[in-house]
Amino acid sequence: MSGAQTPGLPVGTIVERILAGAAPLPLRSAAARGALPLPRAVLTRLYLHLRGDADDAVRADAERSLGELTPDLIGEIVSDPACDPAVLLHFAATAARDERLAEKVAFHPNVDAKTLHFLAAEGSGGVLELVLTNQEKLLSTPGLIDRLSVNPALRQDQRGRLLDLLDRFVQATAGAEPADGLVPEAITAEEAARFLDVDVGELFAASEIVDGEEFANSPDVAVQSVYKKILTLNTAQKAILALKGGREERQILIRDSNKIVALSVLRNGRLTDSEVESIASMRNVSDEVLRVVGINREWAKNYVTMANLVRNPRTPPGISTNFVPRLNNKDLKKISSDRNVPEIIRKAAKRTFDLRTQQQAASFRKK
Repeated sequence: MSGAQTPGLPVGTIVERILAGAAPLPLRSAAARGALPLPRAVLTRLYLHLRGDADDAVRADAERSLGELTPDLIGEIVSDPACDPAVLLHFAATAARDERLAEKVAFHPNVDAKTLHFLAAEGSGGVLELVLTNQEKLLSTPGLIDRLSVNPALRQDQRGRLLDLLDRFVQATAGAEPADGLVPEAITAEEAARFLDVDVGELFAASEIVDGEEFANSPDVAVQSVYKKILTLNTAQKAILALKGGREERQILIRDSNKIVALSVLRNGRLTDSEVESIASMRNVSDEVLRVVGINREWAKNYVTMANLVRNPRTPPGISTNFVPRLNNKDLKKISSDRNVPEIIRKAAKRTFDLRTQQQAASFRKK
């Protein structure tokens, strides 16, 4: 940054004129080269603006000035309390791969929804931790939870914290009566947005019911009606419904492609043992749902649930193999020849069945 002076014009006026497109070429050229006595964060805002200047040389200088910013200088820029939201957004792509920079960006007082959305959608697990930790922004930025929920870098413990946030919303609205089994009438759109950080009424592409035609064409009119209403909900509203809804809502939402929604069904206090048995056999639910069912000690005590998990080809093998030794001989024999289950499970079932058969034969001979 040069020490060049611009007599007669206050700093604020210089910046305003450049951004308004009313500055003469020499002034724009000096700004693009970083040759104005302005804070680096302000100059960077001007670089971004001047990349679209009408003059070729100004555009080239602005791009060059941006490209010459070192990591240390970028850290200095985004640490400036006066840093413009547009500058924070520009460096969001870099911050998504750099946790130290992401911390400065995510907690900056001027950070806007676009920047947080980018970090939530593209950030690494460490960066997502920063977004989750910024509770004030998390609860006041519409759409943030949905973008977090579909980021493949989101860890299981972080996903659980999103569910906890939804639980908090449910607890806060516990006294409200549900309307047709859906989102409580007493909850306004503004309240839902504040608690669940969503744009109310927005539909998210990342959330859909797998094999939904079955519900759309169901002979059960009640199921058809609930399914049609669910299609009008956004992801966060579906998750609320999954936590609070009745049997029809649960049997539909467990098949949602968004894991936050599907896993919320498993936290519904009215979920019955027979429903868990049915979920364990479903081949159109997320493998994460089956994993959670399998690691729940109470549910895993149920023989039907356990056997269904082993027979289900979508169950993670790390879960299924734990249950194979607990199956009876009849089920072991069937599974050992079932081509629909993974080979590792078939072999484990066959080994267990053969071993038991040999032990029973040896015991009979001794008698």
